[in-house]
Amino acid sequence: MEHTTRNRVRLSHAWTLATVLAIALAAGCGSSDTVTGAGATPPTANVAGTWTGMYFPDDFIDCGSGPAQATFQQEGSIVTGILSSTSDCGFPNVSFQGTIRGNTLEGTITGDPRFAESSIASGQLSGSTLYLGLANTVYAYSGGSMNLHR
Repeated sequence: MEHTTRNRVRLSHAWTLATVLAIALAAGCGSSDTVTGAGATPPTANVAGTWTGMYFPDDFIDCGSGPAQATFQQEGSIVTGILSSTSDCGFPNVSFQGTIRGNTLEGTITGDPRFAESSIASGQLSGSTLYLGLANTVYAYSGGSMNLHR
């Protein structure tokens, strides 16, 4: 008899736990006008416009840092634009095509022999500062970085 009573108590506890979990899940499935929680996507930052700053090449022996500029157009998360630097190892008018998600900007760059096929630019927007790292992934060439502001 004692064995049967223990089984009933175990089943009763399991049933109570299952009921509590079902109620909690149902409460969490209610409709809401706002998106909250860890799964929420951060709002897309706006990078449209002209940015100025400095270009820092990775070749510090033969190349000096110099002025840099980027001009972006943005439609939703799609970003296009032109990157350039007038430093001694700079680059004129490199095309950028990419996306921004939250504060992260990523895309491809073309238009300069160092940034041929499979070259990328990626970085972060923090307040009014945009940091971009440049690289040619085919030849494992790091193209340096741009530190820009508007």
